[in-house]
Amino acid sequence: MERFRVCFAKSGMLKYISHLDLQRTFLRALRRAKIPLAYSQGFSPQPRVVFAAPLGIGIEGINEYLDLFLTRQMQMELLEKRINKQLPMGLIVKNICSISLEEPAISALIGAALYRARLEMDPGSLQQNIGNLLSAEQLPKERQHKKGKKQVDIRPFILDLWEEEIGGSRNLFMLLVTGSSGGARPEEILELLQLPELRKGTILTRESLFFRVGEKLLTPGGAAYNNINEVKAWREKLL
Repeated sequence: MERFRVCFAKSGMLKYISHLDLQRTFLRALRRAKIPLAYSQGFSPQPRVVFAAPLGIGIEGINEYLDLFLTRQMQMELLEKRINKQLPMGLIVKNICSISLEEPAISALIGAALYRARLEMDPGSLQQNIGNLLSAEQLPKERQHKKGKKQVDIRPFILDLWEEEIGGSRNLFMLLVTGSSGGARPEEILELLQLPELRKGTILTRESLFFRVGEKLLTPGGAAYNNINEVKAWREKLL
């Protein structure tokens, strides 16, 4: 068996499909491309395709990841070409690398994500509000759960926030904890920053996902960055 890590982008109208529909779309493309998928064992074998982290509906993803298990070795360039030929417009494989079968599931390793909100309206006192959030000791947020509403402190889930002007537009960058152990959603940050008409006129993009070990951030593709404050300098390398 062989294992490959696939980096792909999801954009355009496909940003409105659910994570389940994204999984189905990829599986259909893989089957049409005649990729030799490996299957799980048991009474109901399933293709061994593991996505890193669900992406919210309406959010574009520039560097999304999945792990693909195959029954035999394939040339990575050929694998990429055959998959892209079957994917619909709005989905594209950017690169593929081979990884060890012994590595833990990618979904269990993801610990942080970098989001970008392109604001089509004047956010007013955005910089001041960012400072207030980062200096706060607690940021309680009410969330709806199956058993009712629950108060959650999301301050520990905010690693960094900053504003940049790019191409004449205002942009808010949000480096947030995410994963199975909990995290913050970009919509919650927009609400806490008191942006006018929440989400209207705002384009949200997840620019990358990271493994997080202490202060070190690692992209699933293997690039290492030693401190979260370096993100401002190297983020363009991910695009």
